[in-house]
Amino acid sequence: MVNAPKIVVAIDSYKGSLSSLEAALAVETGILRVLPEAEIVKIPVADGGEGTLDVLVYQTQGRLIETTVKDPLFRPINTHFGLSKDGKTAFIEVAKAAGLTLIETDLRDPLRSSSIGVGEQIKAALDLGVREFIICLGGSATTDAGAGILHALGARFYSKENELLPTPYALADLEKLDISNLDPRIKESTFLVANDVENPLSGPDGAAFVFGPQKGASQAECEFIDNFLTKIGKIYEVNSGKKILDVKQTGAAGGISASLLAFFNAQLVKGIDLVLDFIDFESQIQGADLIITGEGSLDKQSLKGKTPFGICKRGNKYNIPVVAFAGNVAVLPKLFIDAGFKAVFSIAPGPISLDFSLKNAETLLAFLAENTVNLFFNN
Repeated sequence: MVNAPKIVVAIDSYKGSLSSLEAALAVETGILRVLPEAEIVKIPVADGGEGTLDVLVYQTQGRLIETTVKDPLFRPINTHFGLSKDGKTAFIEVAKAAGLTLIETDLRDPLRSSSIGVGEQIKAALDLGVREFIICLGGSATTDAGAGILHALGARFYSKENELLPTPYALADLEKLDISNLDPRIKESTFLVANDVENPLSGPDGAAFVFGPQKGASQAECEFIDNFLTKIGKIYEVNSGKKILDVKQTGAAGGISASLLAFFNAQLVKGIDLVLDFIDFESQIQGADLIITGEGSLDKQSLKGKTPFGICKRGNKYNIPVVAFAGNVAVLPKLFIDAGFKAVFSIAPGPISLDFSLKNAETLLAFLAENTVNLFFNN
């Protein structure tokens, strides 16, 4: 047995059940039952999606800033973004101001939805003196190519005769983009954008056809949106001098990443890598004897930028064994072992319902952790 082993617990949230920190605390409970002398390092993590804002605020000892902005249908809502303790970095989740879950199912309409609230959050952070931003894409209700963000920060869109609202439906008549009044503080700022999507802005694999249906768009509406995205992409290119169309990753969050690449000092980074680098994960795992990670489900998609695989790669770099816990584990022989995991385990002790698993995730995680570390260390 290793004397007072160091065990790192870096586990993503279990949606509908436990936050990243709550999951880590449950695992810690199980470890201490059999290894009361263990050094346990709990590192809340996320992959750039849901829960990332909370993780970054926690890791920087920051705080939440309450704001009132417009939702995708231009209705006022109360929401928030994160601010690091030193006040230098803002953490903005697109879903908090432009998320699909903010709109009632029967009112979802990507043709008339806007990302304007995200721009209002950026402006609020700029007003606080922030010049460093981490933007987390995902879960958006919009396909406006970030037009709403630009509008909130001073840009204006025109047809031949009139100013237009920043929605795909209105911008079908777009002829001119005026960025002369775009907030000058944007040029003083840097934007790290958590993005795991490779899709271009438009075309068969673009934002409209791939993501439009899940936002409520019909096939005909997807075609309309795709034409709009191609049109606005060309206008972005003319105004920014940058290549936007046919560029990978510009289709993320309904094209929000296209506007950020065109007019902001933005860098697109895989979400889990952004988070791990920002919290200096590698320095925290030095000397560890075991890393425990996990998320709600482990399958082939988990190896494409999800939290457990990102953690696994960092552990492998230092020859630290990594195990993963999940509510559901796909039975794929050798897939996870070949990917670098020492082992993967389901928290389910037997045939149980999803409802039971969600309600008892804390107990199930602790029990699995207890047995796993006993196997590893109590020989």
